[in-house]
Amino acid sequence: MSSERRRRRTLLVVTFLIFLLPIVGAWMLNIFAPDWRPFGTTNHGDLVQPVRAISAQGLQRMDGAAMDPGYFSGLWTLVHVADADCGQTCVDTLTRSYQVRQALGEDIGRVQLLVVLNTSAAAPPPDLAARIPPAVTRAAATQEWLSHFSIDGPSTGPGPGIYLVDPQGYLMMRYAGDVDQRGLLADLERLLKISKIG
Repeated sequence: MSSERRRRRTLLVVTFLIFLLPIVGAWMLNIFAPDWRPFGTTNHGDLVQPVRAISAQGLQRMDGAAMDPGYFSGLWTLVHVADADCGQTCVDTLTRSYQVRQALGEDIGRVQLLVVLNTSAAAPPPDLAARIPPAVTRAAATQEWLSHFSIDGPSTGPGPGIYLVDPQGYLMMRYAGDVDQRGLLADLERLLKISKIG
């Protein structure tokens, strides 16, 4: 075999390996390290698996009017679940989320904020509207509606924190109430950058 043919064959084998190795590497990672994530792509919240559909049907605005059943359609929604009195911790969490939304700049209109108050045991205080930041929609719900946010099963009730619903109405992430604002902002910016909806 001539040296020219050997060189061409070697080049062909090397080219084949260059294309094959990433596929084999990805396959091996999927089999032996399914939870591995590349650096820089870590979410600051917990993914809800499987995702579940959320409807605004059954929610009531604080003025007593029913929420539009399609409220969650078309926008990303940060949902805060709170007791009816929405104490200072609740207000502080809402304020941080409001500030994160303000920091989105031109994408601010793609994200809406909703606080859902559990009115099963008590009615909201009359001064609540004055304590909640602007641009936060306020709604009341029963324990039955709130069971949609029970990540560990309907009997446990909704866990504390912030929930992210996508523009198709699916609950997809949960954050701790004291989540770092920079982390929440980074997740939202990433989602809004890659999302073709909402």
